[in-house]
Amino acid sequence: MLKDYRDWLESELKLLGNASDQAYSLGQANMAKRAIEKLDEEIAQNLYVAFDRPHARRLLTAIEATDQRTTSVPPEFAELRSAITAALVEADENPAL
Repeated sequence: MLKDYRDWLESELKLLGNASDQAYSLGQANMAKRAIEKLDEEIAQNLYVAFDRPHARRLLTAIEATDQRTTSVPPEFAELRSAITAALVEADENPAL
């Protein structure tokens, strides 16, 4: 998904580069360059794993079931549970994501 977005930004940048030298085109090209740089920084620092919503909910349920069967889940699972929960809340608040 992020690769597709980056590829789209690159194609927009090329398209804008071929446009006339209007100030608007140059401004849009600069915005596209900054977006690519920001995306590259984000991708370099973080690992993104794409799960559809039903799969994320199943993972969350599995972690919670493990927590109920044992005295506690490992801290890494607790972090994963928090990250999945936050992502699901954000997705529910912003259905376009």
